[in-house]
Amino acid sequence: MNILVRHPVVAGALAFVASASILVLANDVWLMRLTELLIWILFAASLNFLISFSGMVSFGHAAYFGLGCYGFALSAKAGVPIIVAVMIGPLVATFAAAIYGALCVRLNKIYFAMLTLACAEITYSVIHQWYDLTGGDTGLTQFAPPSLDLGARGFALLVLACCAGGLLVIRLVLNAPLGLVIRSVGENPGRAAALGFSQRQVQWVAFVIAGSLAGVAGTLYSAFQGNAFPDYAGMRFSLAPLVMVILGGLGSFFGPVIGAIVEKGLTGVLSHYVVFWELIMGVVVITVTVYSPHGFWGLIKRVINKGAPRG
Repeated sequence: MNILVRHPVVAGALAFVASASILVLANDVWLMRLTELLIWILFAASLNFLISFSGMVSFGHAAYFGLGCYGFALSAKAGVPIIVAVMIGPLVATFAAAIYGALCVRLNKIYFAMLTLACAEITYSVIHQWYDLTGGDTGLTQFAPPSLDLGARGFALLVLACCAGGLLVIRLVLNAPLGLVIRSVGENPGRAAALGFSQRQVQWVAFVIAGSLAGVAGTLYSAFQGNAFPDYAGMRFSLAPLVMVILGGLGSFFGPVIGAIVEKGLTGVLSHYVVFWELIMGVVVITVTVYSPHGFWGLIKRVINKGAPRG
């Protein structure tokens, strides 16, 4: 088991094969649940890249998720071929991330976080109030064939491929010279500046990458749900991936995967049996933050390392 921790590529490949096998064998109910989970994993991973490796805490990451939803939905509703509409969604999110990012990276720490929240609120307000274009609070529906005409299982495999591709992009970026610079700026901006790197430029690039991946997740979510609503760019959709990142473990590559599984699992069970389930989720997040700062992925690594042979 220790090899999975030491070699994340091997772990990722095994996880991909196992996930594909599960999707092929799953019944309709579990297929829908797993498809949604994979989209959330990609969304959480994009935010984790921003927080854990780039040193930027965003409270408004749903802006790019929501713009991915609406970029796809509006394009499909306008009669654009589906394959083109699927590409337009992430492009819209990337464009917005480039603009918002240029503003946000001018600030640091809590000021940066609050500015990302302000950008998300602007996005939400525009979507919510531009009724003629977005449908306002009634949203958009029936703009594309269910599951992109791939069938539920085919669409699930497409989502898996996109999720794996997004994680691979993050891994490749982190292992590339660009990733080393991004980490350096995230860990010690002063030292990176002394080495000749522009903090704003590096953070802007990381911001755009994260926003683009969130746009991919948003596009897939809109295609999966068959709708687009302003809430997809709202506060709830900004907090959910943040909770997943915290539960999974800050600073870890696979943290968002574990965090998404835990969060969606707990939410599904608690909301079904408990009225004040959000209160319990809050207690869980606080407990994990205080007693296990590295999240559930840190606990898993600790258990694996304890069971590994020494010497």
